Amino acid sequence: MLPVQKMPLHQPPLEEVAEVLQKGLANNFSTAEVKVVDCPDLTAAPFDLAEKGLSGRPRILDVGGPDYLKPFPQKEKKYSFADVSNLGELPGSFLIGAGAGPCHHTGTNCELICNVQLGEGGSNKSRIVKVNEGDGSYTIMEEKSGEFSLLGNFFLSQGKPGKVLELKVKDRTGPENFVSCVRKTLAAHYGDKTVGVGGTFLLQTGKANIHVMPDFSKTALETDEQSDNWLKFYEMDAPLIHVGEIVSGDPEKLHLRCEHFHCFSHHGQGGHYHYDTTPNSASYLGYLNLAEAVYRIDIPQEKKYLF
Repeated sequence: MLPVQKMPLHQPPLEEVAEVLQKGLANNFSTAEVKVVDCPDLTAAPFDLAEKGLSGRPRILDVGGPDYLKPFPQKEKKYSFADVSNLGELPGSFLIGAGAGPCHHTGTNCELICNVQLGEGGSNKSRIVKVNEGDGSYTIMEEKSGEFSLLGNFFLSQGKPGKVLELKVKDRTGPENFVSCVRKTLAAHYGDKTVGVGGTFLLQTGKANIHVMPDFSKTALETDEQSDNWLKFYEMDAPLIHVGEIVSGDPEKLHLRCEHFHCFSHHGQGGHYHYDTTPNSASYLGYLNLAEAVYRIDIPQEKKYLF
């Protein structure tokens, strides 16, 4: 049994969070609108998720971490969607988010875009993105094993319809990417009352800087510079569908990865989101819900890296 630590999260009213995010996003985008709405059917276009909503006992799972990837990979660190959902006390539910793909199945290190309904009659619409070592290109493909390696950051819920935050922004004027702007806005307002959100957002227009992890490095990755030189960065085109989670802080020192989103598309692109590269033409549409708690699963004993 993997070790688990549970940290309850502050859950202010959605309407209050909408006002907070409205102000914060307006400082970083020329247009920003945040409101509370009924969640649209996320199984439909443009999101193509495995379940309709983001409600029903929502929580965040932070599994493993970059400490299992660096300085050298611990390839024995293997997990399953079903097992981590059970450890998150919500078996058979809807799991979305970002992680490392199951290298023991794919034969190589890769990015995971988790998108699965684990209940009876559910579906696994997860994908991986891997680098083609010969020419440095990348390939996105379905991944049906239900497993992952090393690390994962997920939003888990019953996938029910319900009230959510709708975020619409465009034309970035400030220095923060969309995800970091949300996290820093929540952190600045709520301080030590840690708030967590998760869900999905769409880069509707523009382009984004996205990385894809290549196969494991044969030399130690000790510094940010070494990691950046190892990672493969690409400029990718909207529309890009992102899934992941955000936590505003880490007061219990659980070595949380406080923001992590991966994206996929229907035009052969995907990976780890960094920022839009076309601020004057970037537009985003997001749906997020507040989480009740963070479940920190299999926390590394040696805590050094957060990427």
